Amino acid sequence: MGDNMGDGFYKQMLFGASVWNVLGGAFIIARSEWIFGREGLSLPVPPLFYYAWIALFMTFGIGYYIVYRNPFANTNIIVLGIIGKLAFSAVFLWNMMAYPGQVPRLFIIPVVGDLVFVVFFIMFLRYAHTRTNPGAGRP
Repeated sequence: MGDNMGDGFYKQMLFGASVWNVLGGAFIIARSEWIFGREGLSLPVPPLFYYAWIALFMTFGIGYYIVYRNPFANTNIIVLGIIGKLAFSAVFLWNMMAYPGQVPRLFIIPVVGDLVFVVFFIMFLRYAHTRTNPGAGRP
């Protein structure tokens, strides 16, 4: 598995992460009424924090595009991405359990997707480290 995961794989993954965040945000904005309404919920009031959250993760999507364009010069953005995706997932999972029926179940999709990207991001950081530091980890 590791031998097939070189520069090309990681560039595609980083582009995919960018699209995931930007288009995911656009979808959530465009379909917020449906996302909440299908479970009999209202949009958060005031919507400030809801839309600020969306703006933040769409901004991260732009960051992933910056990394895609020059992967090895921008690995710190990926570190922030790992932290952000783990924090988002923890907050949403906790709220889904603490407030059953008050958080749209559809949001489990971005939670799972983000956790998959956390794994890919960690793999990329390991790859980037060995690629930019030949012989790293060898006795």
